[in-house]
Amino acid sequence: MKKLQTLPFPFIFIFILLSSGLYAQKRMIKKADDAFATGEYFSAAEMYEKIYEKLTAKKDKADIAFKLGECGRIMMNDKKAAKWYRKAVRYNTDNPVAWLYYGNSLKALGKYEEAKEQFKKYQNLVPDDPRGKNGEKSCELALKWIENPTGYIVTEAEEINSKYADFSPSFGRSKSEIYFSSTRESAHGKNTSNITGQSFADIFTAKKDRKGKWSVPVPVEGNINTPGSEGAAIVLNGGSTMYFSMCKQTEKANMGCKIYKSRYNAGGWSEPQEVQLIGDSSVSVAHPALTKDELTMYFVSDSIPGMKSKGGKDIWVVKRTSPNGKWSKPQNLGSEINTKGDEKFPYVRDNGELYFASDGHIGMGGFDIFKAVKNGNKWEVENMKYPVNSSKNDFGICFYEDKKYGYLSSDRNRYINLFHFSMPDLVFTVKGKVTNSNTGEPVAGAIVHLTSPSGHDAEITSASDGTFRFTLHPNTDYTIIASKPKYLSSLADISSKGLKKSKTFDIVLDLAPIKNTFELPNIEYDVAKTTLRPESMVSLDKLVKLLNVNSHITIELAANTDFRGGEEYNQKLSEGRAKSVMDYLISKGIKPDRLTAVGNGEKKPKVISSKTKEGRKILAKYKFLKDGDVLTEDFINNLETEEQKEICHQLNRRTEFRVLRDDYGINAVKFGSDK
Repeated sequence: MKKLQTLPFPFIFIFILLSSGLYAQKRMIKKADDAFATGEYFSAAEMYEKIYEKLTAKKDKADIAFKLGECGRIMMNDKKAAKWYRKAVRYNTDNPVAWLYYGNSLKALGKYEEAKEQFKKYQNLVPDDPRGKNGEKSCELALKWIENPTGYIVTEAEEINSKYADFSPSFGRSKSEIYFSSTRESAHGKNTSNITGQSFADIFTAKKDRKGKWSVPVPVEGNINTPGSEGAAIVLNGGSTMYFSMCKQTEKANMGCKIYKSRYNAGGWSEPQEVQLIGDSSVSVAHPALTKDELTMYFVSDSIPGMKSKGGKDIWVVKRTSPNGKWSKPQNLGSEINTKGDEKFPYVRDNGELYFASDGHIGMGGFDIFKAVKNGNKWEVENMKYPVNSSKNDFGICFYEDKKYGYLSSDRNRYINLFHFSMPDLVFTVKGKVTNSNTGEPVAGAIVHLTSPSGHDAEITSASDGTFRFTLHPNTDYTIIASKPKYLSSLADISSKGLKKSKTFDIVLDLAPIKNTFELPNIEYDVAKTTLRPESMVSLDKLVKLLNVNSHITIELAANTDFRGGEEYNQKLSEGRAKSVMDYLISKGIKPDRLTAVGNGEKKPKVISSKTKEGRKILAKYKFLKDGDVLTEDFINNLETEEQKEICHQLNRRTEFRVLRDDYGINAVKFGSDK
């Protein structure tokens, strides 16, 4: 019988040490994983960091670094999340979502260009997941939104805030009473939360005095706050009813969250009663948002038995037929609202608009605030953009009644704190000037008429310097017409529709002396034909508008050719072209007896005159031409270059109109006559 070969004692001792060390490490990892699974992210992160320091294998370090990144992400600590995701991708973690989350954390830190690189890498790893492409797009949009902010003004609510987390505001009895959640030192729960690493949150309230100054926030009166966490309160019915989240905590475990209801009485807030939404007590529900009539409630949960979640935390809805009735079965709001990411902190305005925070929709940073409006059976979701949103986490918005102001939560300034936002009333004005189109001089005494389809009409006379001014209404189309005897009336269209910022419109209305001859720009025909080309329609449509505004005039339309081609041919060509223009105007509703078509052929070469705006433009553009030049055939043939000759031929090929009468139908007087 052979003897068993034995290891020397020192090697046995080292083997035992290694085995016990590995066992202890696995046990610690399991303990950290268990804490993570129960939502104790702060405790889990502390354990994972100790484990990470003892690891040597790259794969093991990548796994723990990814878990630490997850803890930072969920606790909305973007700096830590970025630190650990960076390590995870550096050690080439097996989980490709690390590149996505690394990009998200860089985006939340405002490092948009670096974030785009990580989103591109994720697209290469998981091309079928739209989150990579959406992440890259969100970085591009964020930069645009910062450059072009909305009209909202956002300021920190310094009087209310602390150096701890202050979040999820709600107005109380009036705009001078506010409720919010806070982990400040005066909170009832003194222990450190294994979830956040801070004290447990309580619901606080503050009131504003007559001078507009907020009082020192205090915990709400009554039986609301406990050693656990309370928050995300919504106050209804003039401050008499409160719905809120309560997350109970024992010494051993986080017991999850439920939604409770309390009523205000002489002794403060009554003993809260749990709102029965789901039969399974193991399911956490939080962040209630109710309509004013208390018949519809939105809330947050990550999973409900028998119901399909979209991923992460979703927003759900329940309804009832009376304020004391039983709630219906929860329904997921669907993929228009919910994403693979997290959707939290819903809030519903009196007008039915739903607001919520999401890190799954295209946004500027961590959590962004979104507005959702129901259109039929579908939700239309819109990012609130900058400055309501920032590169950091923005969530928990509330409005005061139907006003354009309220409060939101954000960690944009180091701590999670409250911020006031408001949309100033939009102011739209038009500042204009009436000028002589020939001289550019101001025209005093012109009648300037402002009209709109909605009936907002006004009239004013231009001042001695030709100026005028109107105040406009939001979301309104306007036409402004300036007129004066012996001038062609001029008009401009402006609109305040869709504008989200105050604006002053600056316009100039040129009045042309009615005896002028006016060239119609960009009137083009098919080569050697009388057929109008499509690009001519824009200029002719402007003439239609001018004739409609100046309904008292009749005009002569004259077509002119260059000198190339026979004289008889050019004459017929010009007559046909003038008729084509007249036929187009008639098709647009201009009466035929207001129009006369004339073909000049090559008989009337262009005269360059500095007395007209159009002539001054030609002289500024073509330096070889002088004031008073007549573009005859001899003049053109004596030019130095073929290019100059072609320019003059083009100037001769033109369609013009002149006014024949200015009192159409009543004692008409033909211009140029002595009568």
